[in-house]
Amino acid sequence: MNTQAFSIGVDVSLAELVISYFGDSTAPIKLANHAPEIKRWLKRLPPACTIGMEATGIHHRLLADLAFAAGHTVFVLNPRDVALYLKSQRSRGKTDVLDARGIARYTHNETDKCHAYVPLTAQQQTITTLIQRRHQVVKSRTSLRMSFAETSPCAQALCKLMRAFDALIADIDSQLQALLAAEEGLNTRCKNLRSIQGVGPLISAALAMRMSRVRYANSDALVAAVGLDPRPRESGQYTGTRHLSKRGNPEERRLLYLAAVSACRHPIWKAIQTALLKKGLPSTAVYCIIARKILRIAFAVWNSGVPYDPKLVGKACAPT
Repeated sequence: MNTQAFSIGVDVSLAELVISYFGDSTAPIKLANHAPEIKRWLKRLPPACTIGMEATGIHHRLLADLAFAAGHTVFVLNPRDVALYLKSQRSRGKTDVLDARGIARYTHNETDKCHAYVPLTAQQQTITTLIQRRHQVVKSRTSLRMSFAETSPCAQALCKLMRAFDALIADIDSQLQALLAAEEGLNTRCKNLRSIQGVGPLISAALAMRMSRVRYANSDALVAAVGLDPRPRESGQYTGTRHLSKRGNPEERRLLYLAAVSACRHPIWKAIQTALLKKGLPSTAVYCIIARKILRIAFAVWNSGVPYDPKLVGKACAPT
């Protein structure tokens, strides 16, 4: 539970903010989602408030950045967590007003173990946006290739289009590398991450953006943030199937999965893959396990500043 002077919940949309104060039964405030009105509202608040809002693509960023700059503690919440929480409150409907009140309650009671929001730097914002746009280009290219797989009359035009897609992806990759190279410390850390078998320029950039923004207490916290942690389903004598939590960014999980597939081409990781398959695990589960191992190694490499040592894979840490 937060001990701030005020806990505030905001339901954010493209055009409007609906603002509710925890413990205040009066009607919530409604503001246009524009900088001048937000700044006027923030000036009326007491210092050191806690302000919570759901992640909404880009629509929440203006409020989050301005509130952070005004000295308040800001939490950008996972919409799925908030939705489940609101259902548990036995709400009698779903409206922007009810959502704002529920977010205020969630912000007051449930954010003590959450990471507070920290705005992206201009460089981080550009790199993050490029990674997201690259993913959309790759998805579109794959979708078109599969759609036209058996349409020979369009083969020539399709080849031209695929070359254009490839050129766009190459341009994005070039921009990413230029941005990383512009900051020596970040570039060195990314090179250390790329020393891990299976980790290439794209996944190293994505991991660098995540670990440079948030200081995770341990590798378990990082695995959970990315959504690669298996969730048990057990009660009494019942043991259900475990599934990944999938809480984090799906593109990061996809890249880590592909890193695991690539890593298994190397003898060290191939031996681990073979051992896991012999236990009867399906191949997808095996790649997810290896992806978690790679992520834990990336955490150690990032925090130590030392390149990856393949001789340590599969070995227990020495006692201290």
